Amino acid sequence: MRLRVDTPLFVLGGGSLVVGLDAFYSGGFLYVVDITSPRVLAAAAAGSLEGVIKAVSSRPADYAKACIPSPPLPDKTEVKLGVIPPASTIKGLLRTAYLLRVLHADDKPAGGFLQAVGEAIDEGAAPKYVASAGEEVVFKRVIDGRRFDIFSLVAVRERRAEAQFKVYRVDVYERDRVKASFYAVGLAPGSRLEYEVSTRPKPREDGGFEQVLTEGDLKEALKLFSQSLTAFERGRGLYVPNCNAVRLGFGAGRRWKTVLNFIEQRDPQLFRKIESYMSQRLGRPWGDNTVKTAEGKPVGWVCYEWS
Repeated sequence: MRLRVDTPLFVLGGGSLVVGLDAFYSGGFLYVVDITSPRVLAAAAAGSLEGVIKAVSSRPADYAKACIPSPPLPDKTEVKLGVIPPASTIKGLLRTAYLLRVLHADDKPAGGFLQAVGEAIDEGAAPKYVASAGEEVVFKRVIDGRRFDIFSLVAVRERRAEAQFKVYRVDVYERDRVKASFYAVGLAPGSRLEYEVSTRPKPREDGGFEQVLTEGDLKEALKLFSQSLTAFERGRGLYVPNCNAVRLGFGAGRRWKTVLNFIEQRDPQLFRKIESYMSQRLGRPWGDNTVKTAEGKPVGWVCYEWS
């Protein structure tokens, strides 16, 4: 599977930098300080922290382990760090897509899924367990008397990456106004990523194998998922790239990490129940009102090819 980043993409979790301490802005770049460099250690040995900061800020390129294209950033600005999407991110996307495919194709697991989600809410399950209760209906199978998760037969590995990182200001829009803004390092449009996706058969007790799912199943699932969600994005008047596209990472929104579209269409009452429950548990409205943008477009769009 090959991905091309279309709008700035943020997979956060790599910590953050504070401008004027961990990094310094100069001439269109954010220079990340290498605290292990002999220059920094020498400056530290010669005086106070203030002395180190003064020395580094005067010539940040001489003390940096990395420099990242950036808009002007004042001191004390926090910049969240992004990384290349790991294989687990892609596998999570495929898992959700496959879940949607099964729910669309078969009323029996669809009914069991909706019932399990509703019961989990009635029982007051933690938010992260609400969906997993329903997913068990689809992914847990019994073969040769043993119960296992069929998606354990799917493997995703990171291959090549042509990654370009940049500092972006991310604006959080609520309807037509900017509700909040922050800075983050993300993958720039044009970055290219490649992943190897494979499936293996399930061994049977008689020595044979059973092909529970195939790479073709995953391709069809991702196509369905992409079509469903891009239609939703267009329906609310947002930008959608002209390609086979999905949204990944921070700011992609709840729809791209769940099968909420299916639930809303199949059982509107349960959909409203989920929204109310999640809003109550999170202590804030849980909906589609906010959109995170960078350079004027929703973040996280990637075009994919899967031959």
